[in-house]
Amino acid sequence: MILDGKIVSESIYSDVKEKIKERAGNLPSLVLFCDEPDASNKSYMRSIKKQGEKLGIEVIVHDSEINPIEEISKMNNDKSVAGIMVMHPLKNADEKAVLAALDPGKDLEGRTVSNLGGIINDEEFFAPPTAEAVMEILSYYGIEVKGRDITIVGRSNTVGKPLALLLLKKGVDGTVTVCHSRSRDISEKTFNADIVVSAVGIAKFVHREMIKPGGIVIDVGINFVDGKLVGDVDFDEVSQIAAAITPVPGGVGSVTTALLFRHYTKSLERLES
Repeated sequence: MILDGKIVSESIYSDVKEKIKERAGNLPSLVLFCDEPDASNKSYMRSIKKQGEKLGIEVIVHDSEINPIEEISKMNNDKSVAGIMVMHPLKNADEKAVLAALDPGKDLEGRTVSNLGGIINDEEFFAPPTAEAVMEILSYYGIEVKGRDITIVGRSNTVGKPLALLLLKKGVDGTVTVCHSRSRDISEKTFNADIVVSAVGIAKFVHREMIKPGGIVIDVGINFVDGKLVGDVDFDEVSQIAAAITPVPGGVGSVTTALLFRHYTKSLERLES
């Protein structure tokens, strides 16, 4: 089975459109806070802006100026701004300080300490959308997580760590192993898993011998090889033995962007409550 993220994202956008329709008046904006963005960030921002136009949501690209902390603080208190994304990396500002100044309720990417830590106690406003996208795909396709062995390859603050916490939540009840660059016998850990999630950013890192027949494979990787977007998984090989697998493109990334706009509507509801 191909776990098509585009189908999942269409379902999310349908809900977003309904919630926007229910609201009268002008919609607050979504701000992309950046500082000399690189090519990949510029591309990502263009795609978010394009999707915002389709939904009737103004997406503003805000270039950081002299005092980024003050700028963020003003946006926190500005009711014309419903959500803020701090584009990583910030070249000329202390990114940790900027995130510390950001209102967790407007932190659409779930990057603040409050949101990340809140996952443990179900008290976050927003979980990181890429980690959440993995959960959304598993849920949409009815893939059972409870009691199953799940190996995550990658321990970033945006995917690996928060995803492990989401999978461990009571009621979800996954049994989670997190691998990283210092882990031994990664192939053995992935082969023994029922579900493998790869988020290492290395093209074709996950090959056929690392996945047991009938395993579930979620590819979070974004890599460019000869100008072509590919994931972490050798799709042609692994898809022959996996029971289900996400493609790249058209998998996790599609759902991640959709979830940003779902977060936007939740922030909008909070502003109006």
